[in-house]
Amino acid sequence: MFLPAGFAGAIFAPLGGRILDKFGARKPILIGTSLCLLALIAFTISGRHLTNIFIALVYILYMGGMGMCMGCVMASALTVIGKEKQSQGNAILNTLQQFAGAIGTSLVAMIVAANQSHLNVVRRVSKAIGTQEAFGMLTLVC
Repeated sequence: MFLPAGFAGAIFAPLGGRILDKFGARKPILIGTSLCLLALIAFTISGRHLTNIFIALVYILYMGGMGMCMGCVMASALTVIGKEKQSQGNAILNTLQQFAGAIGTSLVAMIVAANQSHLNVVRRVSKAIGTQEAFGMLTLVC
């Protein structure tokens, strides 16, 4: 189910690079972030009624946006520092990306688990409500 989204990220990354080369970093970063935001809004709105097809299609949109903007963010950030510090900058950016992913995953898991333990409804309903609230939090962060 997630394989097509991986392809979308791989296809949109060089497209973002071409846009970066032609127009600068602003356009691909804004386009990519907008695609991610649209996907998160779609997940948030329909969080309680997700189907496998819907998840796959919206995740393709999300990963396309990530593919388009993440490489451009890193390339743009690394051009600001001198060439002698680019290896340290690359290490710092990769570390921050992993750290942010771990924090985001932990927050999402905490929101879903809190809803499962505090709501007095069927477990699948509490999980759906928690998932929708987690997507809402991710949408606000985006």
